Amino acid sequence: MSRLFFSLAALILAFIPSVAQFVPADNYGLVKTNIALTYDHTFGPVSDHFRARESYEFLRTHGFTLTANGHFNTLRSDFDADDIEYPALPADMGMNGTHLYGQVGLSATYRTMLWNKPLVTMGVVSVDFGNRRFQRVSGMAMALIMLRANRTTQFGIGPLVLINTTSRIPAFPVFILRHRFNRLLSLNFYGMMYGLDITPTANDLFTVGGDIDVRAFYFSPDRPDLPRHCRYNSTSLRPSVKYRRCILPRFYGELQGGVAIKMSSRVNGATGSHRYFEVRQSPHPFLQASLTYSL
Repeated sequence: MSRLFFSLAALILAFIPSVAQFVPADNYGLVKTNIALTYDHTFGPVSDHFRARESYEFLRTHGFTLTANGHFNTLRSDFDADDIEYPALPADMGMNGTHLYGQVGLSATYRTMLWNKPLVTMGVVSVDFGNRRFQRVSGMAMALIMLRANRTTQFGIGPLVLINTTSRIPAFPVFILRHRFNRLLSLNFYGMMYGLDITPTANDLFTVGGDIDVRAFYFSPDRPDLPRHCRYNSTSLRPSVKYRRCILPRFYGELQGGVAIKMSSRVNGATGSHRYFEVRQSPHPFLQASLTYSL
């Protein structure tokens, strides 16, 4: 189940700009993000995390878009021997320290109508870099039919298929739900975010809910019973309170605080779904700040 949430969080986030073609983007609704910078500190073994994300839509025709995507991450980890279910020291395997992780890719979307309902299809191909080398190529295919899409309620559902994934679940259903009760309150379940949104003014947003946080890095353990290149994956459920402010037109600042609760924490090979060992994590508080430029 944790792998399902990992894939859902990462892929729906990329899918939202296409869905936004069919639903209103009032206030802080479904808008396309061009540039986002985020720093968070979790008071645990996987602590300082900096993320930079950029997307650029360079081709648009009737119903079709092609977008280039780039992600860059630095992540600090400091595991103890008791944190891993493996008879070796994390520092000796290269798990501790500052890790660099990057991803570049292309996403293609096509928007049409099916049974008089908006339908969005999407394909993504991504290339991962980490531990000073190329690591893997992965992809996905997805379709989402908007069963309801009006000014107050948007609900869509469809299948998602993963290609060359480390997940043991390569296909599953996904959905998106957004409902606005009134000018002040709305309920959202999409991407990495979920919860009750409170909008006291046109420039301010409070969210009581949380998100799903996904972190990963590559390392070379130099152990005979492990692959030459491994991938650490961590997925956490983060109940939190968030405040977002429109600083300038299309430019937003955000502060968030809460608790990160482990859903999955493990080591796989750089490719393949075999799980080599688990990494223990207890709940830890976190603080996060971000700046976003949106179109």
